[in-house]
Amino acid sequence: MRDTENTTVSEITEKHITQPLISKWDKCLIDYDNYLKEYIKHYKKSLKGNLDSLSKYPYMMAKSEALCERLNEAQNKELLTKKQLKKLSKIKMKIIYACCA
Repeated sequence: MRDTENTTVSEITEKHITQPLISKWDKCLIDYDNYLKEYIKHYKKSLKGNLDSLSKYPYMMAKSEALCERLNEAQNKELLTKKQLKKLSKIKMKIIYACCA
């Protein structure tokens, strides 16, 4: 009976330890997605000559690259779930389509 209790406690502890990591990366992915939406909006406006967007564009580009690098490091260290990797791929495709269109 003691072994079953240890296994259950171990499983519960393991679940609580990994859950904050998952939510941390989910939040990072949401932030990255929202940031890229804003980035794309300013990118398109800057192509049309909008001075406000032109002034924000370099800062936003640097910030988006930093977020992307952080997520790429997490991917390389295998910290992301399959669902998170799929979401990251979709986000990256948004920027590719926006810049190519």
